[in-house]
Amino acid sequence: MNPFVYPKSKHSRRERPGQLARYQLYKPYLRREFAKKCVYCRLPDTMGPLEAFGVDHYRPKKKFPHLVTAYANLFYCCNPCNRRKGEDWPRPGEEGTEIVPNPCDHKMSKHLRFKRGTVESLSPPGAHTLRLLDLNDPKAVAYREFILATIGMWQEKLESAQRTARELRKKRRAPSLSAAEGGRIDSALSRLEHIEAECSAHLDRLAGGP
Repeated sequence: MNPFVYPKSKHSRRERPGQLARYQLYKPYLRREFAKKCVYCRLPDTMGPLEAFGVDHYRPKKKFPHLVTAYANLFYCCNPCNRRKGEDWPRPGEEGTEIVPNPCDHKMSKHLRFKRGTVESLSPPGAHTLRLLDLNDPKAVAYREFILATIGMWQEKLESAQRTARELRKKRRAPSLSAAEGGRIDSALSRLEHIEAECSAHLDRLAGGP
């Protein structure tokens, strides 16, 4: 379970919000569309307030005013990436290098990849994105490393609880088991179910799940 992975295939939009009056109204659709993660740095919004995420205009508003409320031009994005991307757009002749990839038009994993909490570029557009969005800002890298370490901790606790539960269920099926011992096993299994639920909830939040 790792939120910091770039998609290997292009994303096909599933939401159909229709034409809305203001681009801000598309935010809940985009949040579902892109699985609660910033399309550029992959940070899940479940680790912070929703106000820290917003709507990115892939083709900038000032340069493409006719696309301000076009759903196909909008992406879910954290505020730092949105602010750094700003009005960036390639000049004629730079489309192949000085462009920020997006998950609908590009296979993101061909341009960028994570090595733990650090982002590496794999192409000229990836290198441009890495520089422009400052994806390896030390605070961002440290935060990703913290999230990954915390995911590992909860994953290990979950797997330990699951192993113990399997062993106890096996013992519970023993024909010679006394009623008292069966009761103690049932109580232990109930506690383990609570632990498993707690671990799963934390993992979902860390990874941007439900």
